[in-house]
Amino acid sequence: MFLKQNAIKAFREKPESQLFAERSDTYDRCTHSTLTECLRFKAERFRSRAVAVLAMTLGVFFGAGTAEAQQLRMNIGCPTLGSADIGKYTIDELNKLCHNNSGSTTTSSSGGSAQTSEVASAEGGAALSCGQHKALAFKARLNPGFVEGETSQMVVDKYCQGKPDDALPDESYAGGDLATGIFRFERGYHNSYTGAKARICKSYYAGDAYLDNGRVEFTSGGHTWRGTISQNSYISVTRDGVTPRPKNHTVISGPMFNAELYNGYCGKGFFRLSAQ
Repeated sequence: MFLKQNAIKAFREKPESQLFAERSDTYDRCTHSTLTECLRFKAERFRSRAVAVLAMTLGVFFGAGTAEAQQLRMNIGCPTLGSADIGKYTIDELNKLCHNNSGSTTTSSSGGSAQTSEVASAEGGAALSCGQHKALAFKARLNPGFVEGETSQMVVDKYCQGKPDDALPDESYAGGDLATGIFRFERGYHNSYTGAKARICKSYYAGDAYLDNGRVEFTSGGHTWRGTISQNSYISVTRDGVTPRPKNHTVISGPMFNAELYNGYCGKGFFRLSAQ
């Protein structure tokens, strides 16, 4: 695999006892009145720590809502809500304009020729605005088969509330497209199933993901997943990035450490990257 061969450095996470040794005993103490609120509080604490670890590992500046993040290059080809006839675009056109372009190339060597898959980020990894995610979500309402729009709707719901259409979504951080090396991925589906569906739609998968300057690749569930990471550290894996392609389209979109997973059969799920 291209990315696996080019993963030149494996990042190693410090023990949690070192990273958080200075925290007070009350940092994790759950004082919320209900179990649901308690679990939500602890999940948010865990996610915040994962972001901090990833930031220290990459050695780059992370800061949502900062001037640096707002100055990231914005995608200009992807339509935004209200500025274009979103209905005229095909799914393939939208994925190439807004996410990435998956293709294959043939290389020759003394042992013969080999075909490898390559993924190129739309506009060199330019960031999508909230208005562009809203446009993709609207397209999904017009065409339920547009699963990439389903994940954009989840991005809008979580990261664009109260933000203008030309703003970056929350959880936008500079530097994710510069990461290179071996990271840990985790993914799973939120719903619990029984029977044959439970064997396909598992609640948890994990393994190694290979990052190489804006590209990501990993193997999970009998498929190879290839996608891109934008300048604002949002990951995109479209239907064309999963091979062999599942019977039901499967996509990933959102912040690289807390992204949205969607499959037409299994429903909504999660995907996240963290340091090894």
